[in-house]
Amino acid sequence: MAKKFKFEFERGGVLIADACEEEAPVTVKLFEEQCPRTMTLMHCVSACHEITTDDIPASAPIPEENLVHFGEIGDVATVSGNQSVTLTGLEKIGYTTLCFVYGPHQRFQGTKIQTNRATVFARLHKDLDLLREIGHRMHIHGNEKVTMTCYDE
Repeated sequence: MAKKFKFEFERGGVLIADACEEEAPVTVKLFEEQCPRTMTLMHCVSACHEITTDDIPASAPIPEENLVHFGEIGDVATVSGNQSVTLTGLEKIGYTTLCFVYGPHQRFQGTKIQTNRATVFARLHKDLDLLREIGHRMHIHGNEKVTMTCYDE
């Protein structure tokens, strides 16, 4: 059976992502533990085509699995504290990020001396136009609540 993450947005829209169980099994499990969870997403100011939150409790540090420098449309990702000095403090207090890439070739932000790589733990293969619409909507109208659930198909 294939594991899926379902994301229901408060202003409308439901997105289903396929879990990357083979490529990122530990991270998938860490996010599955958080379901169901309602959180507030924001448009990432430093990234052009990304919506994100840093309000995800993590029972363990995010492992470096299925790492990518550039996100593709439909990637659902998180970032290990080892990949970002900015996120090291977040990881130390038991939290991590969740982000959706809704535009082409999104570079995960780093610093002048460090390039972030994100762990892609799920991918949207359908409704990419809806994902873009939600991303643009949040860019214009601001933060939005989303509820994440996980199920086996």
